[in-house]
Amino acid sequence: MNSDARGWRMALVPDALMNPPDRAGAALPDVLGVLEASGYGVLHLPPPGEHSLLLAVIADQVAEYAHHGYAVVAIGMRGQPSDGLHWRRLAPLLRHRGVALPPRHLIRPEVDAAVEGQRLAGFLAGYDVPLEEQRRWRV
Repeated sequence: MNSDARGWRMALVPDALMNPPDRAGAALPDVLGVLEASGYGVLHLPPPGEHSLLLAVIADQVAEYAHHGYAVVAIGMRGQPSDGLHWRRLAPLLRHRGVALPPRHLIRPEVDAAVEGQRLAGFLAGYDVPLEEQRRWRV
C-alpha cells in the first residue's frame, strides 16, 4: 500500500517556528497549520547549538524520504542564526548522502502573519518531485 497521510511531502522546520518566541506585537503565521493543510509532515530541527549527532540522524531521515519519492522542503525564519535550519552543518551531511539540498522558504517575521501564511501555502502548493519520481513511488 502506497498511501501516506503526509501526502508524500516532508518539511524541515526549525525550533523557532515549532516553539515560536513570544514577540511583543509581532505574530508569526501558523506554520504547522499551513503544513498540515498542505499535506506535509514535519521534521523538527533542534534549537541553535551544537547538535552534530542529531543533525546526522536528521540527514539520514531526509535522505530516506528523498530517496523514496518524498518532496522535501526546508522552512526557515529570517533573523535566526542560519535561518534556524542549521544549514552550514546540515548541507554537507545531505550532500554526503547524495541528497540535493531541499528548496528553502523563509518566513519573514516582520511581515503580516496572514500574508506570510498565504506565501508559504503558495510555495508548498507549487513544489513536488518530478512526475517520473512520483510515478515510480506513488502508484
